[in-house]
Amino acid sequence: MEILEAAGTRAGLEYDGVKQDQMRALDILAAYWMTQGYRERAKDKKQDFFSKATVLFNTADKIAMYEWSHLTVRAWFYLFERDKSTNKYELADQQFNYVVKTYPQNVLPLIGKAVIAFNKKDYKTAIFYFRKAIRQRRYSIADLRVGIGYCFAKMGLVDKSKLAFERALELEPDNVSAMCGLGIILLNTLEQDNLKIAVNLFGRAYHAQPDQPVALVHLANHFFFKGEVERAWQLSWHAASNDCDSIKAEAFYQMGRCRHTQGQYDGAYKYYYQARQANNQEHTLAHYGLGQMYIHRNEIEEAIKCFEVVHQRLPHNTDTMKILGSLYAHVQLADPARTNEARQKGRDVLAKYLNIEAEDCEACIDLAQLLESTDSKKSLELYERAIDLLEAFEQIPPQPEMLNNVGALHMSMKQFDKAEHYFKKAKESLEEQLSSEAAQFSDRRAAPERSHLLTIRYNLARCLEHLCRTSEAEQMYKDIISECPGYTDGYLRLGCIARDRHQVYEASLSFKQGVQFDQSSPVVWTLIGNLHYAKNEWMPAQKKFEFILSKIYNNKTPDPYSLVALGNVWIEQLLNPSRKKEDEKKYMDRALQMYQKALKLEPKNMYAANGIGCVLAYKRNWNDARDVFSQVRESTSEFYDVWMNIAHVFMEREQWMSAVQMYSSAMKKFRKENDAMLLHYLAKAYYRANMLSEAKEALERAMLDQLDNTQLKFNYAIVLKKSAKEILRGHKMTSQQVNTAISDLTFAEKIFQYISKNDDRQASHTGMRISRTACSEEAKNCRDLLTQAKHKLAAAQTQDEEERRLIEKQEKEKIALKNKLMEEARAREEAEKKRIEDAKNLRLSFIEMTKDVLRLPEIVEEKRRGGGGRKRRNDDGDEFVNDSSDAGNYDGEEGGEDGERRERRKKDKAAKKASRKKRERRDSDGGSDSNRRDEKKRKRKEEKARKLEEKLSAKQSAKIKSRAFLSSSESSDDDKPKPAADSSDEEEDERPPVNEFDSPDSNAGSDEEMAAAKKKKKKAVVDSDEGSDNSDDDRPIIGASDEDDDDKPAAGGASSGSDSDVPKEKVVESDSD
Repeated sequence: MEILEAAGTRAGLEYDGVKQDQMRALDILAAYWMTQGYRERAKDKKQDFFSKATVLFNTADKIAMYEWSHLTVRAWFYLFERDKSTNKYELADQQFNYVVKTYPQNVLPLIGKAVIAFNKKDYKTAIFYFRKAIRQRRYSIADLRVGIGYCFAKMGLVDKSKLAFERALELEPDNVSAMCGLGIILLNTLEQDNLKIAVNLFGRAYHAQPDQPVALVHLANHFFFKGEVERAWQLSWHAASNDCDSIKAEAFYQMGRCRHTQGQYDGAYKYYYQARQANNQEHTLAHYGLGQMYIHRNEIEEAIKCFEVVHQRLPHNTDTMKILGSLYAHVQLADPARTNEARQKGRDVLAKYLNIEAEDCEACIDLAQLLESTDSKKSLELYERAIDLLEAFEQIPPQPEMLNNVGALHMSMKQFDKAEHYFKKAKESLEEQLSSEAAQFSDRRAAPERSHLLTIRYNLARCLEHLCRTSEAEQMYKDIISECPGYTDGYLRLGCIARDRHQVYEASLSFKQGVQFDQSSPVVWTLIGNLHYAKNEWMPAQKKFEFILSKIYNNKTPDPYSLVALGNVWIEQLLNPSRKKEDEKKYMDRALQMYQKALKLEPKNMYAANGIGCVLAYKRNWNDARDVFSQVRESTSEFYDVWMNIAHVFMEREQWMSAVQMYSSAMKKFRKENDAMLLHYLAKAYYRANMLSEAKEALERAMLDQLDNTQLKFNYAIVLKKSAKEILRGHKMTSQQVNTAISDLTFAEKIFQYISKNDDRQASHTGMRISRTACSEEAKNCRDLLTQAKHKLAAAQTQDEEERRLIEKQEKEKIALKNKLMEEARAREEAEKKRIEDAKNLRLSFIEMTKDVLRLPEIVEEKRRGGGGRKRRNDDGDEFVNDSSDAGNYDGEEGGEDGERRERRKKDKAAKKASRKKRERRDSDGGSDSNRRDEKKRKRKEEKARKLEEKLSAKQSAKIKSRAFLSSSESSDDDKPKPAADSSDEEEDERPPVNEFDSPDSNAGSDEEMAAAKKKKKKAVVDSDEGSDNSDDDRPIIGASDEDDDDKPAAGGASSGSDSDVPKEKVVESDSD
């Protein structure tokens, strides 16, 4: 360094290349100061070294600014300065780019660009330049492999990173950075063997470079877990003296953890705080440790902030979720809205934690406490789960406080039997603890447990009240008061029990005793004010509520309940019969003012909103009042008063049916079917809607509950009177209706007379009185109506008798007509049955006749020669075909007669075939019930039988007429006639061959007959026993279906001409052949 410094003043300048040497000397000297500044820990000295380097670089710029070696060193200086601004990186990157373009073989700019890309978190680009530098270098450098390893580690490619570090150690076994990087990778595997190797690597790195911060921090962590806390603290302290913020934060965290373990919480708080601030609050575990210190300092809000940061960065860490949920559950903030928000966050966090760790009883208890006010059922389930976990895994009986909470939840869910069980169990458990601790601890130590015991006993007494065991509850309250005279709630409950028994004086004494022990309790004064309010003592009630607002709350934060109660007092003043007309506006304004103040304090106070609606209704602003009441009912449907007020508004607006519906809905919803007041309101709505029978029924139900209510009786009499008048005004009325009207008028008259003769002028709860004079007038009107009703009764009875006779006459005529119609229907039915029976018998007889005919024996006769000769003569005559119109009939009259017989025979066969097919379809379908179709079928059968008898001669009747279609062919050499095929089961479709002359038998008929034979398929019926092999009783098959025969070809065909192809059959011929 001295030589380089002296070269600037003592070196010669008169030789070639002096400028180049001067620049090189300046760059080398600047690089020296740059390196010293990089290694220096003190900020002042570091800045001095960098300042000297900056001056030398600026001097070198004046000599040769664009020399590649100068630009390379200058760019690395920008990186060594580590300025937080990105301008230095951009300048260095520009100079590296220039050097790479001008001198590509230089490796240093490539490494510089890789470092810049790494700092910009562009790890792929960094790996590219590192690899390029390795390829250009003649021999490999271990630090380049280390750089590649760090890039792979940042990219999450742990295996490749491990290979890079191992390769660097192969090239340079003492490379500290490679040892630290490989040690960190092995530590993260959490394997025992790898942990030992990692610790050895950190130890080697520490011996090679004792001030290496990474090795120091990890060795400190190792010794912390070994229990050598002080040694860990010293290593962390040495590691903290570096410029890397992340390493410094880790070192401070290790130091804070050491002090935390040693119980030095102030020192731990300091180091945790420094660890959080060192790296821009990026060290997550520092927030965790600092949050623990805030809990120790009882700074819950700051602790919540720290753990919220940890939970945001590590959302699946169960320890953080549990701690944060517990903090949310117990924090008390100044703003109630923020407290409720924290409670909701606690519910969410603990619910998420319990989905992961379902068997954590502490979390169950915390979440159960948070859900007590929002979800009692879920809270109860969590308490029961916590009790089961304690008993199953910890073998610890549940604490009395937990049992008390379970009992309170059961009581809030109106399960009073279970609540009593848990309260008793908690009481017994706590008494057992007190008895066991009495010998070990003083009374002062047992004081909290005794207060808890009083609370449990009080809860048990409240439960007994709900079970209607007020005597037991009253005795328990007295025992509590005798044991602890200052227990104010005991006096209040005794007063409430007396008040519910209508023992107003005793209730007042109990409340006053409570005031003696706690004069500043608003609850006591409120109960006293409500007691005056129930007795219609408006002034004392007003004073009590004003005392609460002025003395207890000092008019600063007034009590909403007291404000609403004062508004109710002013509203009641409007109902006072002795009020002055000019004071009504004052009362309404004061009431409205009280309600508005209460609504400002609690915007969701439904009682204050309902009061405002009442004031608007008194001002006869019906639309505004209805809107207010509707909004209240939308916010909560469980408020009975607002339902009644809406119905009252409907009544005032003369919407009677809407009012009836609203009263009925309120009665069903709130289960007040027997409430006298509500029934009275409903009866009035029915009366206005002119539904007198419903009004009468409602008033009768109301009087069952309040027999001595004069107003109910008066209104009932009014309804009876009006109902009777409606009946008597009718033009058509029965004697029963008139008797009902007379009965109603008689009863109404008695009620009016009773009220008019009563000495005390009865008053209703609204202060309205009933005039005895008016009742006398009503009774007189009832007597007048009774006189009219008696006159109309005789007319009604006469009319009823006439209607009765007319009805009897109509009934007799109706019965006679019905009998006549029944007789006619019976006759038609019998005639139909007889016709069907006759048709059935006729069908059976026809079937039997047909079977008998078909069972006749086969008769075979020899054929006449004359017939054959005639056929031969016909054959000879058919050699020439002439038109009948030109040559006439060749055979003369005999041939004509023979053709007519054949034509008639074919027609009969076709008719029989059609009849058989219809009969088969009818038999397969089971017949039809239609009388018309049966009649037609019967007629067709009779017609066919008649024709058959006419056609058969005496001799032919003894024969069976074959329906086989006979044909022969001239191509046969045999002159004998060929028999037709047996077709008992088959049907043959015979067609004449094309372009051949017809045989003599086939030409016997006309052309029309041949065309009909081609179109229709004939069915053969054989009467011989040999022709029906498939029949069980050796009978021929009648009416075989066409489908069975279509698939079977004719034997031999029509033009085969071979005797061997035609089966031998028995042929029965008629005499005409």
